[in-house]
Amino acid sequence: MLPERSQLNNDGSPGGKPTTETQLSQRFFQCLEQAIGNARFEQWFAGQTLISFSGDLVSVGVKSPFLIKWLRREFSEAALEAARQCVGISAQVRFDVDPRAMELAATAQQSDNEESKNKPEEKTEASQTARKQSGKKRLPPRRRRFARLTDFISGSCNRVALSMVNIICKQPGEQYNPLYLYGGVGVGKTHLAEGIHVRVRELHPELQVTYLTAEAFANFYTKALRERTLPAFRRRFRSIDVLIVDDIEFLNAKKGIQEEFCHTIQELLSYGRQVILAADRHPRMLTNIRPDLSTRFLSGLVIRLEAPDLETRREIVKHHADRFALSITDDAIDFVARKFTRNVRELIGAVNCLQTYHHMTKRPVGITATREVLKDLERDCLRIIRASDIQHAVCELFGIQKEALISSRRTRELAQPRMLAMYLTRQWTQSAYHEIGKQFGGRNHSTVISAEKKMKQMIEKDEQLQVANRKWTAQEVVSMVEEQLQAS
Repeated sequence: MLPERSQLNNDGSPGGKPTTETQLSQRFFQCLEQAIGNARFEQWFAGQTLISFSGDLVSVGVKSPFLIKWLRREFSEAALEAARQCVGISAQVRFDVDPRAMELAATAQQSDNEESKNKPEEKTEASQTARKQSGKKRLPPRRRRFARLTDFISGSCNRVALSMVNIICKQPGEQYNPLYLYGGVGVGKTHLAEGIHVRVRELHPELQVTYLTAEAFANFYTKALRERTLPAFRRRFRSIDVLIVDDIEFLNAKKGIQEEFCHTIQELLSYGRQVILAADRHPRMLTNIRPDLSTRFLSGLVIRLEAPDLETRREIVKHHADRFALSITDDAIDFVARKFTRNVRELIGAVNCLQTYHHMTKRPVGITATREVLKDLERDCLRIIRASDIQHAVCELFGIQKEALISSRRTRELAQPRMLAMYLTRQWTQSAYHEIGKQFGGRNHSTVISAEKKMKQMIEKDEQLQVANRKWTAQEVVSMVEEQLQAS
């Protein structure tokens, strides 16, 4: 069950009453329909989009990037006003690609086809009015659709992780406990975590299995604090047989929640319960995590998932094309796999674009059509790295402030991160040495040249850098920062 949130008094709802996310979604749709009219709502939103809430951000999930520009241009103002009526005047709206929206649209289409085939008399005006009053949107019950391990494409980048996951699913709690999966955006962490949830429930129906994000855990905890129901909260989470927590990095710097989470997993592990964790970085890179919690993460098995290689990307594209019964040539598959290299979500988005083209034209998808359809998406997926992006990534990794990084201070704690940031700025941007110097507190070009030279030497000699309480090779640190830059 989703945590409840409180409505703001200025959003038009009964003041102060808690509203579930499902009710918020329904209200958003109602407000949007009133703003744009029933016909346009039915054509572009009903049964085709998914709504999610994160603080003041309202995300509208659509089935294809092909539709995002159109929806943003035509309905941004109406969607923003609907969002404000749901979560308050500070609301923001974002249109995103959500693969589940494609399945939702297909389900709605299939339902319509069956209705029209079995009950053609319902096409009368009176029956349409009745259906309109009794749930015209045809939205299915709001249940999370978990990914399955059978849909996970294995390759050299993730084969070890998948093997360990299969072992854990067969014998949860017996070994590799806790299992900690980490890697960049879109490399399959959440897919594996959700797949474990599904597989364990299938193999062991007697076990209590819970999947949630670290943010959801924090929300449940703060709600229990507010309502003075901590004993019930602890009984609930400490009686779980298999606990799966995604986005562990959310706990960084949240000391009170970290303490409660630490006690929770310590209780579970001491009784042989299985714990699976997923995050975007290694436990030692969580620089604001309690040492006793960090060591708990490290006490089991820590596995990194790499970005998919070319062959794995080809298999992913082919898998999703087959899933949508998309007629696509091998050279078109190869084109998608070579052009979209950062993560799996880009590949799925590209396939969704091609599926939309195929649906509209009824033509098979070849290399020419693929180039034409994806040219805008390919351009939009280009990541322009700026010096400020590099400074932010380096500061986050080393746990320092940007002001300190570009200051005149020359302590060892700042000198190495600054040298790394200058080196990466030179590698990733078109800036000249003197321009980089200006971006780092007005230093001269010779300082930047020296920093670049020293970093190259450290990489060549496999020397180490101190990050948090552990030393890493210079190449490992460079790779971690570059991965964050490409994923952000």
